[in-house]
Amino acid sequence: MRTLIPLFAMSLCAAVAVGCTKFKAPELTANAPGTLASDARSNQIVSLQLGQQPGAFQVEDVTGPAAGEFLCYRCKYSGKPTVVIFAREVNDSVTSLVQQIDRKVAENADKKLSAFMVVVGENTDEVKPTLQRVQVSQHIENTPLTVFNEKEGPAGYGLDPKARIQVMMWNDDGLKVNKPLAPHLSKEEISEVVNQTSEILN
Repeated sequence: MRTLIPLFAMSLCAAVAVGCTKFKAPELTANAPGTLASDARSNQIVSLQLGQQPGAFQVEDVTGPAAGEFLCYRCKYSGKPTVVIFAREVNDSVTSLVQQIDRKVAENADKKLSAFMVVVGENTDEVKPTLQRVQVSQHIENTPLTVFNEKEGPAGYGLDPKARIQVMMWNDDGLKVNKPLAPHLSKEEISEVVNQTSEILN
């Protein structure tokens, strides 16, 4: 009887060991409850494609009507023709582009053209005073200047990590323009981008 107990214990441990090697914890996917945004972002391979509908994402509003709050301008504007300027720095080219897009929004208020700017990075607190100065000095009235405090940008957008500026435009038919840009733009290049708003206006 004494010899049977150790044998039984050994066989039980072996069975448990076999069972443990077969068990795998369920993997989280982009659609699984509890998935973090960073998990979804780590699987990004390509940028958002033309025709796709951009997903929702929250930004911190710096100069818009919800200044100091977190909100989803993608959700707020819904199916309206929308221009988003993603920037990794705020320079003269970015400032000029935002200013001209802001004017275009004012000119096309009857067509409900909307826009917002998102500074993407890990230390966006440092850029908030700059955005406030830009808003005042350039008289930006129709384009909220916002920040997104993660360098990869919103999940599912696949921002080009090498692009200092990236402009996306969409309407209720989906994405129409996805344009990574150089950090410094000529007047002609800025005008070309601004004129592409015609692609999302009905």
